[in-house]
Amino acid sequence: MIEVYHTTQEGVVAVRFRGAVTNREFADLAEMLANFGATGGVLIYLDWLRIDRWTFSAPPANDVAAWRRTGSMIERAAIVHDHRMNRQAAWLAAILRKQGVKVRSWRPQHAGTAAAWLRTGQPP
Repeated sequence: MIEVYHTTQEGVVAVRFRGAVTNREFADLAEMLANFGATGGVLIYLDWLRIDRWTFSAPPANDVAAWRRTGSMIERAAIVHDHRMNRQAAWLAAILRKQGVKVRSWRPQHAGTAAAWLRTGQPP
């Protein structure tokens, strides 16, 4: 399950993943996020701490293209995850960085620092 929260005044979109996540849901998320970023400069906070299962495989070209389109609207992205989600985080970070997005990956104990970096863009 993926939950999306948007705060217009701060330009932050927080996305929390819970339970089992499918590649289809992840691709659909890219399309949904594109709708938040019509003006660009969106800040994305991805909370992957409650994922129980995500069998990740190389996505089809359509899914990569969806994340590239979405990346053009994102200014910064913070991904908070535990060690077992490294592969997914690395894949997404690579796609977004290619679109000029500033992306950082954070361990759970640094979630607060991740949120602060996301809002300010300043190194912790």
